[in-house]
Amino acid sequence: MTDGVLFLCHANVCRSRLMEHEFRAAERATGSERWSAVSAGVAAVAGRPVCDEVQALISPAGDDDAPLAVDRGAVLLDRDLLQSASLVITATRAERADVALLIPAMRSRTFTLREAVILAQLEPVVAPPGRGRDGDELLTAFAESLDQRRGSVRSEDRRSRVRWFHRRDHSDDLDIPDAHHRRPRDHRRVLQTVQTETTALHEHLRAFGGRSERRGARAR
Repeated sequence: MTDGVLFLCHANVCRSRLMEHEFRAAERATGSERWSAVSAGVAAVAGRPVCDEVQALISPAGDDDAPLAVDRGAVLLDRDLLQSASLVITATRAERADVALLIPAMRSRTFTLREAVILAQLEPVVAPPGRGRDGDELLTAFAESLDQRRGSVRSEDRRSRVRWFHRRDHSDDLDIPDAHHRRPRDHRRVLQTVQTETTALHEHLRAFGGRSERRGARAR
């Protein structure tokens, strides 16, 4: 087990790569870099380059110090990579299901990105006494706290649904869909959602860690 977060999507050329980048950027902004972040795809073609839209977001013109090594190419999910993660965040429920099929025990620490943010918003969560003193323990405790809340919020109680592609879509709002074959503005909208939700996830995780540390200090 490592103290890392694994981000997953279908091909690892767009959504999960941007999640990885945004999480790393948020970590660097805090000056701590407490948790590592990697990404992969459940059906990735190894070595496939990141999509142009994400490349532009993570390597702005004139920026020679891009935080994400975009030339590494896509990574195909395997059991070793999955088992090394303390928290697994997917783009959609389809990838979440793939994780459960590959290693059923990983289900309890696997969430879609929007699901994790929604569950973390329900109420402040704190790691049990004696837990959450290092990066790995915090991620494990955070995943456990989210898992305990599954099913506690009905779909209609969640945030308003987003009609991603201006069509009727009766799917749950826990997914961030693949927009590669949609209009450019739909693709941009999806990528903006990835950025916003990943930043929110990192904020919730840091708040969780802060509450856990304060509780541990009081216990001592």
